[in-house]
Amino acid sequence: MGLLFQPRWSADRPRHCAPPAHGDVPFDRGVVFLTALEAVVLGDASRFSELFTEDVMFSSPHLVLESLDVVQHALGAPEDSLTDVQIVVLALDSVEDKVIAEWRIDAMFTRPVLFDDRLLIEPTGGEVHLPGASIAEFHEHRICAFRHYFDDSELLAGVPGTPTHLRWAGEP
Repeated sequence: MGLLFQPRWSADRPRHCAPPAHGDVPFDRGVVFLTALEAVVLGDASRFSELFTEDVMFSSPHLVLESLDVVQHALGAPEDSLTDVQIVVLALDSVEDKVIAEWRIDAMFTRPVLFDDRLLIEPTGGEVHLPGASIAEFHEHRICAFRHYFDDSELLAGVPGTPTHLRWAGEP
């Protein structure tokens, strides 16, 4: 998942996508938001240029990015440690030029993950969950700022071999 753990730099993918014809762009900000959230979580850069402005500001717990080209490069490849990824939107609301959502990712932990570039965590094959929230600010019909809030150590709750220092809440 492009958004989770740490960026997966995508050197082999095209750096620029042709924008769609004007009639193909969704105008409902909620639809644009949900499409962008899915694209970012799944690491699918194929629609980034229709969803984000050229000068998009992106932030998450692991990185801050300041242009569409940089976002495509950093988030344009999927995180391969999780499969059967489902994004469950728990709440979605709009306020002026912002769309705000609370969400949860449900997935299967099927491949090893290198956490923080130094800890290899072997897969369990079991289900994992990640709660989070995101805010998108719009300029016309595209997102000009996209902020994400989550603690990816939540994905590792209950995974054998995960050091307790990776879990903040409720751990001794």
